This record gives sequence, C-alpha cells and structure tokens, in this order.
Amino acid sequence: MARVAGIKLTTNKDGSFGARNRIPADVQDAYANLYSTRWEERFNSGPGVTAVLARAKCRDWLSEIEARIASIRAERNGEGRTLTPQQARGLVGEWYNWFVGRRSARPLSAASWEEEAWEPYDVLRVAVWGRDHASWPQERDPFDGWEENAKAREQVRPLVADRAETAQFLHSKRLRLDVASREMFLDFACKDFFEAIDVLKRRARGDYGPDKHAERFSAFERSTDPALTPWMLFARWIAETQPTDATVDRWRSVFLKLQEAFPACGGITPELAQDWARGLIGSDRSARTVSDVWVVAPRTVFGWARSQRLIGQNPFTEVRIKVPRKVTTRDNGKAFASDEIKKILSASLAITQARTKMEAAKRWVPWLCAYTGARSGEIAQLRGADYVEQEGVEAILITPAAGTVKTKQARVVPLHEHLIEQGFREFVMASGKGPLFYSEQKTPTAASDATNPPKKRYVKVRERIAGWVRELGVTDPEVQPNHAWRHTFKQVCDRYHISERVSDAIAGHAALTVGRGYGAPSLKDKAACLKRFPRYQIEEQASERGQRTTSVQTGP
Repeated sequence: MARVAGIKLTTNKDGSFGARNRIPADVQDAYANLYSTRWEERFNSGPGVTAVLARAKCRDWLSEIEARIASIRAERNGEGRTLTPQQARGLVGEWYNWFVGRRSARPLSAASWEEEAWEPYDVLRVAVWGRDHASWPQERDPFDGWEENAKAREQVRPLVADRAETAQFLHSKRLRLDVASREMFLDFACKDFFEAIDVLKRRARGDYGPDKHAERFSAFERSTDPALTPWMLFARWIAETQPTDATVDRWRSVFLKLQEAFPACGGITPELAQDWARGLIGSDRSARTVSDVWVVAPRTVFGWARSQRLIGQNPFTEVRIKVPRKVTTRDNGKAFASDEIKKILSASLAITQARTKMEAAKRWVPWLCAYTGARSGEIAQLRGADYVEQEGVEAILITPAAGTVKTKQARVVPLHEHLIEQGFREFVMASGKGPLFYSEQKTPTAASDATNPPKKRYVKVRERIAGWVRELGVTDPEVQPNHAWRHTFKQVCDRYHISERVSDAIAGHAALTVGRGYGAPSLKDKAACLKRFPRYQIEEQASERGQRTTSVQTGP
C-alpha cells in the first residue's frame, strides 16, 4: 500500500486513490468554522490517475492541511507576522505568481476555469448585495466600495483562503501572519484571485501573451519577524545547508554570544553589528579571529536568511575589522622546518609495534601527511577498505564516505614508495576493512542537537596527534602541528618542479579556475610526478625501548 508522509493511500473501486487525515483535537473548532469540517479531511485523486501522480497530488493536499493547522495554531497563540498594507500588497503579488504558475502546471479547459470562478463570485455578490438576485445592480462591480464593506470581506475570506490556496502559499514561504495581517492579505488576494482565473482561462485558450496584471505588483519587502532570533537563524541555516560538524562547532560560540547581545534579529542594525564586532577584540580574541570567524559566521548565516527572505537586511554585510599586519619570526612560512620534521617523523618511526589504535595513528598519520599533503583529518579517518590498487599503482582513497572531506569530493592519492617500504601495506592488511586509527562505535549514537554535534572519533585522533606533536617539542605558535604538513608538501613539490596542478590534485586543493578543473591528472600522472618527490633522509638510531629503529636526519 502506497504511503505519503505517514498517510496511507488506498485504492477505491473506481481505480482512484484516496486518503484520510484526522484534524488534531486542539484545532477542530476553529477548523470547522473556516473549512466546514471538524474531524477529518479526505483526499481523492480522481479516476485514471497513476499511483505516482496520486502520491504527488496527495502531498500537495497534505501540505495544504498542515498549513491550515499551523496557521490556526499561530493565530490562537498570538504568533505571526505583522504586515504594513504595502507589504501585504507585495506579498499578494508573490502569491499571484505562485498560484498562476502552480495551477498552470495542472491545466484545465477554459470552461473549467470559468466554473472555478462562479461559486466564489456568487458568494462575493451575495455578501455585497444580499441574496435577492433580482435586486443586484447590472452594471456595477461588487468590488466597488469593497474597502468600506467589512461585513462582506469577512464573509468572503474563508472561501478565498480555500480556493486561492493561500494557507499553502504562506506555508511554502514559512510565513505566519497575525490575524489582522492575514485578513488584510486575504482582502487584497480576493480581487486578484479573479484576475488569476482570467489569466488561466486565457492560457487555456492558447493565449500566452504578457500578463499585464502581474506587472502592477510592487516587490514584497519582508521585514524581520520580531520573534526571530539569531540562534533560530543558525539552527535553520544548519538544517538547510548541512555544513560540516567542524563549522557548526566553530560557529556555535559565535551565535551563543550574538544571542546574548541581541535577543531578536530585528534589533540588529549595521551600526550595532559593527560595534558588537569591535567589542569582541581582546586578550582572548585577536582582531584576526574576530574578522575571520566572528564576523564571517553571522555575515554568512544572515546572508542566507536574506536570500530566503526571512529577514529584510543583512546587518553584517558592511562590518569590517581592521587587522594589524602580523609580525612573523619564521622564515619558512607555515611549513615545518627541518628540525621540526626530524622530531616528528623520528618519533613516529620509534613506534615499532603499535599496540593501540592511537599508537598506530602516531606511527602512520604524520608520514602519510608528509608524503600526500592531505589534511590530517582525512588521514585520521582512513579505513582499511580505502587502501586500493589501481592501474598498478598502490594508493589510498580519500572519500566523504569515510568522514569529512572539505571539497566534498573523493580523490585517489598514490602512495610514495617510501611508505610501501616502511610496511604500510602490511599494516593495512593486518588491520582489516574498518577504521585504521580509531575503534568503531559498537552502538549507534542517538540523534543529537544539530547545533551541537558530537565530536567524531577521527577528529579526536587528529586532535590527539596535534597534542602529541606539541609534546615532542614543536611548540612554535606560528606553525600548526598538523596542518603544516600541507604547506611542507606543497613547498617540496615546488622545489622539485612538480606542477601546482598535480600537487593540488594530490593534496585536495580545489581548482582556482574553471579551466583548471578540466583534464584533471590521472592516478598514473600523479604517481609519476610523486616519484620526483624525494625521500625524507633517515639514519639508524636506538629507540627509547632499546630497539634499533630509524629517524629522520633532514627534510628533503
């Protein structure tokens, strides 16, 4: 039996499909007043409809019911947006285009559209002139004096709301209006409903000329919902855009702080946003951090909200933080120096028997980063199944299936011959198909708060590797204990004339231009170039355990 969002579709004797949706008890009275049914709504697809089309129609029908229920609850709870007359008129313009476009996708004959307008128009005339048809003026428009006839408008609104599908439109826009704004919106929509029907009749006759009526509408300028908070925007942005856990974790503190300063989005002006950002700079937060994180985060999320018309403006668009030129004391940029390379890779080689997953990570993650330029997190999340051999080339597959990949694209990275000689293949074969550097979770984690995702196990591995590197004596704050391998790899590639295009493909840097994205290097191309990447020179020395092992002497 087919189902739609929890609603069961049944097959009727005439071949049509039907469904039933119960009206929640808390809205039954209000629903009955507006839509003349109290207990449930029933759906019928009509005969001669395929199951696929029936499900699509049922989804539309169910969305309409849910929108009605949400609107009733919002009004009852005193929630909803307040619109000015100009905003209400602009919103009706959006509804008009939405309705005409939606109904054009389900074409009827011109006669059917004529019938569609008869009942609403009769209800309108009865509301304005009474039930005595003989007394109706022949040459007058029932909309004459419409603005002054509050009783007529009140009688017509429910039918307009139903036939014009306004509740579903507002639901699609994620808009909830207060009672007065909703009534004003429906009053405007009533007249335009008949104009929309006229356009649909014209198109049914084959006339697709310009819609002059649509040109009359002003743009709907959406002001910010007074109930909308920065934290609510952050949560919606996460749900819609699905950012990485690292981004959510980094920006979470930004929006917690922003929520403290501004309980509602509508209270944030560009001037206040600028003052707030400047006030964040202090001993625990540099101007660079404020500029790169604390300004970028709200600018991004509020920019998204503006594009979704949840807010009227993005107050962070013009916020700027002056960042002093950074004083650096290193002459090697962000790459490791030779002595730092020696400390890290020597310590890795000193681990001759990895008794735990973490020891295995210390043994292999630095070396893999050194010879691939991959992000440490990409290496920490590797699985045994990600070791591959293609076209005679031994390689690792860095894939979003294993965890986070910044570019969201998988890539195959050839293994340097020195890694093979050190026994990486044998280590993988002995480890099985699962994660190489952390233990799999035996029981699945329960659904968590999207704004506070639990830290992935491979992220903890990456962080512990960074802490271990600091303990080894690589303590210069100007060099990052994990990320510096990417700079080192690119530096060595450049020194040995490996093209930037190839080194980018290996390291997983996105192409700078569209043209660079064409004709990406093949695995054989990358492997051939990697042969020019020199080995890290090593010498024999004794380990702390009294065993003979090898250690890095100098960088390549």
